[in-house]
Amino acid sequence: MIKKVLLIFVTILTSLTIVACKTDEELGLPDLAGKSKQEVVNVFSDLGVQGVFEDVINIDITEGYFVSYGEGFEVGQTYEAGDQITVNFALFANILPDLTGKTQAQIYASLSKINVIVEILTVETNDVEPGYFVEYGDQLVAGDILNDDAVVVVYIAEELIIPELGLIISKYFEGSDESKMVELYNTTDEAIDLSNFSLTIYRRVVTDTVETSIELTGTLASHETFIIVNPSSRAEILALADMTTADLSFNGREAIALTYYNDVDTDVLGTVGGGLLYANDKTFVRDMSVVEGNTTFNIADWGIYAVDNFTMFGTHPVAYPETFTLEAEYLLLDYFTEAGGVVEVEFIYNNDGDTAYFTPGFEGADRVRFIGIDTLETGSGDLATQAQQYVASLLENATTVYIQHDPTSGIRETYGRHLGLVWADGVLVNYMVVKMGYSQNNYSDEDQQLVFNGISLDQWFQNAESYAKANNLGMWA
Repeated sequence: MIKKVLLIFVTILTSLTIVACKTDEELGLPDLAGKSKQEVVNVFSDLGVQGVFEDVINIDITEGYFVSYGEGFEVGQTYEAGDQITVNFALFANILPDLTGKTQAQIYASLSKINVIVEILTVETNDVEPGYFVEYGDQLVAGDILNDDAVVVVYIAEELIIPELGLIISKYFEGSDESKMVELYNTTDEAIDLSNFSLTIYRRVVTDTVETSIELTGTLASHETFIIVNPSSRAEILALADMTTADLSFNGREAIALTYYNDVDTDVLGTVGGGLLYANDKTFVRDMSVVEGNTTFNIADWGIYAVDNFTMFGTHPVAYPETFTLEAEYLLLDYFTEAGGVVEVEFIYNNDGDTAYFTPGFEGADRVRFIGIDTLETGSGDLATQAQQYVASLLENATTVYIQHDPTSGIRETYGRHLGLVWADGVLVNYMVVKMGYSQNNYSDEDQQLVFNGISLDQWFQNAESYAKANNLGMWA
C-alpha cells in the first residue's frame, strides 16, 4: 500500500515539472539575434508584449538589427502579457574599437568596419610583443567617435633594441691649431662592433641644430681605445689615429655624441642645442669611474687639461691629478721682470685672508695682495677670522715661501700694492683658500699662461671652487 502511494506522488510531481517547464518556455523572452526592428515588432505582437526600442552604437552588427535586450532583460526571462520590454538596436558610427592584443592584420580587419583612413606605424618598446597593438596616435583612445575619412594612426610594437652602453667617449682634444681628436674606449670585457655606431657632431647654427654623422667601422677589443683624428692635425697627433676624417671638425661649442644604429644617442660630451663655448682649447678626459655612456652631460665626469696636452691619449682610464706644486721652470724666472717668475721671501704677518707682509721688499704699502681670492675683511665674522688664521698657518710654518708674478694681473695693483701667487713649501696658498671655501674663485687666465701638472692654473681654481661647493666648506656650508 505504501509503495502505490509513493508511485502516484512521483508521477504527479513529474507531471507538474513537465507542465512548468513548458509554461516557462512559452513565456520566456526569445533570442532576437539577426532580426531587424520590424521583425522584432512582429515577434512582440505575437507574444502580446510592447517593445521599447533604443539605438546603441555598435559597429559589429548590421545597423538597425538587434544587439541586446535593455538593462534588466535577457533571453529566456519570463514575462507577462502587456509588459514593456527594452530592446537595443545597432546604430553605426565611426567609433574606435579596443585593439588590445590584436596583430596588424586583425587591426586592419577591425578598422575596416568604420569609415576612416588607417595609418600603421611602429614604436620601439619591450612592453608589448612585437607586431601587436600598442596605442592610437594623436591621443585617441578606444571609444572615441570620429568623422568620416578621419586619419587614424595606430602604433604597433617593434622590439626595442637596447644599445651597447659600454662604448664611451673617453677623451676630447681641441688644439690651438687645427688639430682635433676624439678617443673612444670599450669599458666591457667583450669586443664591440663599431659599425653599430656613428659619431654625431651637433652644431648650433643660429636657432637650428645641424648634425654631422661620422660612420665607424671595425671591432674594438675589450678595454682598448679608438682614436679619431682630423687630417689637418699636427703630425704627432696623426700618428695616434685609428681613423681620420675631415668631418671631425669643432671649435668648442658643439655637442659630440655616440649614436647607436637605431638613431639613439648613447653617450654625449656637451649639451645638444646648447651652443656655449665650453671646450675650445681644452683637453677633456673621462673620469675613471665612468663605465657606461650617459646622454646627460655632467662636467664633473670630466677632467679638463690645458690646451695642447694630449700625452694621455691611447691609454684609458687615466687618473686626473689631485694636486700640483711650483714647477722648477718658474724658479729660473725673475718675479719683477718676467711673467711667471718668482722671488723668495720670508713671511712677516697677514692682516686678513688675502693680504700679507713679507721681507725683503713687501712691507707697508708694498705688501702683497693675493691674486684670485677675496676673503671677508677682518672683524666681519667667524669666516673672516678663520681665513686669516688659515693663511697664517700655511705661511708661518713654511720653510720656503715664494711670490710669483701672475702673467694676467701683473705685479702691481691700482693702489700700489704688489700682486702675487703665494707659494708655501710648494703649495699655492691662493688656491687652497678657494678650496677650503674661504673665498669664491676670482682667478681668470683664459690664455692658460700658467700650467701645473698638465692643467692650467685657471682650471685648478675652478676645480677648487667646485670641491668647496661639493663638500659644503666655508662660505658654501
